[in-house]
Amino acid sequence: MLQILGYGFRLSPDSSLPTNSKYLNHFSVDLHHKLINLTREIQFVQQQIKDNPNPTLSTSEIIKKKKNNKTDIAHGTPELTDTRRHFLEIESLESVTIRENEPKVLILTTSKRSTTRMQAADMVDNFLSRHSIYQIHQPEPSSDKDPLIWTLQLLPQPEVSVYRALDRLQHDQARHKCNESGQSLYFSSGWHADIWVMAMGALQLALKSKRPVSFAFRESTSGWHYATDACDAKDFSCYFLNYTSCPRPEVYESANHPALSDKDQPNIWDYRLKPAGEYYGFIVYAYLTRMRYWVRQEVGKRVANFNLSKPCAVMHVRQNDIALHDNWRRYYYPLGAYIDKSKNATDAMDIRTILLMTDSEEVLEETKQYPHLQWRWMPKKRFSRSEKIKFEDQFPSGSPKEESISLLTLFHLASECRLFIGGVSGFGTLVYRYMCLLHTKNVWDCPPHRVVDQHKAYKGKYDNPDPRHNKSTKHYGRRVVPLIDSN
Repeated sequence: MLQILGYGFRLSPDSSLPTNSKYLNHFSVDLHHKLINLTREIQFVQQQIKDNPNPTLSTSEIIKKKKNNKTDIAHGTPELTDTRRHFLEIESLESVTIRENEPKVLILTTSKRSTTRMQAADMVDNFLSRHSIYQIHQPEPSSDKDPLIWTLQLLPQPEVSVYRALDRLQHDQARHKCNESGQSLYFSSGWHADIWVMAMGALQLALKSKRPVSFAFRESTSGWHYATDACDAKDFSCYFLNYTSCPRPEVYESANHPALSDKDQPNIWDYRLKPAGEYYGFIVYAYLTRMRYWVRQEVGKRVANFNLSKPCAVMHVRQNDIALHDNWRRYYYPLGAYIDKSKNATDAMDIRTILLMTDSEEVLEETKQYPHLQWRWMPKKRFSRSEKIKFEDQFPSGSPKEESISLLTLFHLASECRLFIGGVSGFGTLVYRYMCLLHTKNVWDCPPHRVVDQHKAYKGKYDNPDPRHNKSTKHYGRRVVPLIDSN
């Protein structure tokens, strides 16, 4: 089972991964037992916070005051018994900044009955925006009947070092000189093209140059197209924690754009990058995509309700807007080609459950030809070949908000699977990176993959049946391999 967290996800104690997993050893804390004990102690802790003018209380101070009580707050969690743990009152978080002597565990609660769950969640999110070095342990309060308790734990290396630098740059340094921050754009392209380029381009350069960065809208747009119906801001903040303490620039000033030199620009399109570089890239990407409370709750609910059977494989089949590509740039492959490409792996790994990610209604119909596989996909609107489309038209449902939540849910579902099957695309590569984060033994140990290279490996086997297929471009007559005659 996955934990849906503010910056990404970690393993929960009942995970089916091997017990020698580095992440499992790092994070397998009996949170249920811990929260039961915390609930028993909550009234006492709240009273101590209320009586103590200092907003932070160490565990040792509380235990000394309650030394006759036999129930230890940390009972049943030996991983945490020798760790500095501090309590913070949620209402005090706005004035708290932790940059030195970081407690390994923070327990956030409130002594005010007037504070609602959503008010508390908003204050916790604002604190986490400035303290990306901490991650949330599930479960969070999910109903108004739940006690308002959040447990945070300091991230391990190397995440904590990268995030500590980003906290100090994007919040401490930026908020004093917002007008001196560099600027980059919301590109409003694909999800990967937008956020991965912003992470590995602008944000990575900000770290290198020690100059904070803010993202602005293009002059021709009034918002990031993934968020136009998500909130009034129409930017990252609709879904994600604030990446900076500065407001979004009202006007994009191209002269203030931190231009990238060739030596600073990583080859983001090559999925064969060295693991260390990929892992670092994902850490920076994850900083930008630390989810807000309402998103964590919604994605967590959808993941749980999906109930994905394991072992499973992810299969990404992009077909729809390929009709707009000529046969020189990106080639069409039917569903059967992906199945043939991966058969040796699915047989060896005894995988029969396929988590299908596709933009095409026709692909869903094709699955009926392969009843020996258990097909699972997100119930959502997809394009069909009878509809007009545009290149990179990501919103068949008409709701960018719904499509974004579906994407985040798919990323988390994909990380439960142990084989990737797909074509070469930014989105597919990003899905694979999510899978790498939680694979078997190491912090970054990627599962097997079977890739149908739609750019380079075309063998002339398949004609595109899509009636919208672009046959009029100058490249159409220059196919590397002629299409096989349908007769």
